[in-house]
Amino acid sequence: MSGLRRDVVMAGKRFPWVWVESVPWATGTVLTRGTVDGLPLLTWGRAPREKLATRRQLRARGLRPGGADPVAVLYVKHRASGRRNFASLYLVSAAKPVRPMTPARWAALDKANRARRSRRYTQYRHAA
Repeated sequence: MSGLRRDVVMAGKRFPWVWVESVPWATGTVLTRGTVDGLPLLTWGRAPREKLATRRQLRARGLRPGGADPVAVLYVKHRASGRRNFASLYLVSAAKPVRPMTPARWAALDKANRARRSRRYTQYRHAA
């Protein structure tokens, strides 16, 4: 049982464990699941949370990617549904603070939300 290899299979491809020496968030070698589109593939629980974050995690910290490219891809497979999700990971150190909302941006957002709500109501009313 200890000699059994557990590879991740996605879209017919196998992603075995691979040691990668050159990654932006670490100085030594890092264990990954290979690469996807030239980026290291990390499974859930393998990404250092203090150094890498998804867009939503950055936003929760009051940060944004700030034009930086992703440095890795996170792979998560849900056991119950069997669904596979991928998320881009960004360096927290390269992230920038979220820009504050200006009065003009608040007005534009309010206008877009009002238009969205009225359109939805109109479509619902005519469908009945």
